[in-house]
Amino acid sequence: MAELPFLGAGVSFRPAWRWEVIRHRGALGAVECIPEDVPGPAAVRDLGLIRDAVPVLLHGIGLSLGSAEGLDAERVRHLARVAEAVSPPWLSEHIAFTRAGGIEIGHLTPLPFTREAVAAVARNVAELKRALPGLPILLENIAYPFALPGAEMSEADFVRAVIEEADAGLLLDLENVHANARNHRYDPIEYLESLPLERVGEVHLAGGVVHDGQYVDSHTRPVPEEPWALLEWLASRTPVRAVIIERDDDLPPFDDLLAEVARARTILDGSR
Repeated sequence: MAELPFLGAGVSFRPAWRWEVIRHRGALGAVECIPEDVPGPAAVRDLGLIRDAVPVLLHGIGLSLGSAEGLDAERVRHLARVAEAVSPPWLSEHIAFTRAGGIEIGHLTPLPFTREAVAAVARNVAELKRALPGLPILLENIAYPFALPGAEMSEADFVRAVIEEADAGLLLDLENVHANARNHRYDPIEYLESLPLERVGEVHLAGGVVHDGQYVDSHTRPVPEEPWALLEWLASRTPVRAVIIERDDDLPPFDDLLAEVARARTILDGSR
């Protein structure tokens, strides 16, 4: 994997925070934008204004890298247009599928932990690399409420196999690790020790809620202490290049996010 620049800590981009991001650009190492939220040329130009203030990362949610039928060509072309406008240091997407049989599912859906699924993701990542030559690709572990039947390997072995087969970097979502460890009753450190940590480029942190006895990664709350502890463990073992604090709903005052950004940056600086 190509060497990635060190960016530090930042936030997921929300339009309500446009001017806050620009005003506090000195406190932010990056902002992360979802290209599917950039609908047309005017929005792409607006994102260019953000890029002039703070480095912009692109984080896809709709490519459906796990789909057996391959990538949607128009989605890839749109992604390429956005990437050309903001020149991100890397692009990330999820180890998941959002489309099957021509039907849009509407959310990130887990793949079966099988060799066939590994091959499907690797095939689609190879196609994405051809469309975006030279742009490093990071793949993210997802939170899942249940595991599909027919597993041929553990979750950690599956993530490792995908990353290695696709020859991609790893966007390690530590909130997802926390959620899955809690819901599926495994040790998060043992899980992390099974991953190719040398390929970690970026980390996501967020906060969720408990619903009907299950912890839901809702991106609506401050980061809990468990993911913070996982970040400290991780940063002492591998050079994390960026940490993004994610918040989708129940948006807090921006100063609250800046406090979390500062905590993440302190952890990264201490590890360096």
